[in-house]
Amino acid sequence: MSPAPSSFTTLGTGGGPMQNPIRSQPAHLVMNGDRPVLVDCGEGAMGQLKRAGVEFKAVQEIFLTHHHFDHIGSLFACLGVNMMTMRQTPLTIYGPPGTRAIVEGLIAACDVPQAIGFGVKGQTLPHPRDFTRVVEIDATSRIELGEMVVTACENTHYRAESEAGRPGPLSLSLRFDLPGRSLIFTGDTGPCQAVEVLARGCDLLVGEMMDLDHTMGRVRATNPHMPEEALQKIRAHLSGHHLSPEDLGDLAQRAGVNHVVATHFAPGCATPDTAESYAARIAARFAGKVNIGADLGSY
Repeated sequence: MSPAPSSFTTLGTGGGPMQNPIRSQPAHLVMNGDRPVLVDCGEGAMGQLKRAGVEFKAVQEIFLTHHHFDHIGSLFACLGVNMMTMRQTPLTIYGPPGTRAIVEGLIAACDVPQAIGFGVKGQTLPHPRDFTRVVEIDATSRIELGEMVVTACENTHYRAESEAGRPGPLSLSLRFDLPGRSLIFTGDTGPCQAVEVLARGCDLLVGEMMDLDHTMGRVRATNPHMPEEALQKIRAHLSGHHLSPEDLGDLAQRAGVNHVVATHFAPGCATPDTAESYAARIAARFAGKVNIGADLGSY
């Protein structure tokens, strides 16, 4: 069954470079009426679309929040399967500066399989460079897609808010305003006033969440000889560039949203046994509805 109009589906709720045995890598689906829009494209996104009842060739737009590999790992598969299934309609990929260079590299990598095709004489596959368009966006962008309007802000996944706007890599949070409903996807971020402003009045906030102590425990366990100084640098990065359950609850409460869905879980975090405890930590700071996201959940 296809998702309902204006629904948000969490295709992949894992996060980070490590594989999660119960969660796919980050990818989400916004329904713009009957038009599916993919938000981030982590490994496995094409299969997750199918499981959600959406054909990958029906996707006309992909939005990328940033370029960490867990959020873009299926872009090559996306281009390739569309090529092999003879896509004729345009595919537009929106993302921060650097998106064009990534996509152009992947398109070049399609040269060999496109030339091989299926080995049928006289048959020519469409090349992704002929159906793919890249639009680089930033915190000032406003994109209108029919009745849906997409706006963005820079978040604090890469750098402190005091450094916003400076040259360098850009990580975005994205807001989707649809008829009768609005939602924001934080992407990866730390506490950030710009995200709070962008989220104000949204019906749904889909936000990343990290358990810092749990994650650092895993880092220590898997790197027993790592110097303490290096461990503290990792801890400082994770605490400043990601949201704790309490941070997510505070963000939602201050922004005045109605519903929070937490996502982007490292392996071992938010398991069936612990999900309720994380929801309670968010709810201690936020008066609205709280869900711990699950792969293929629709909200």
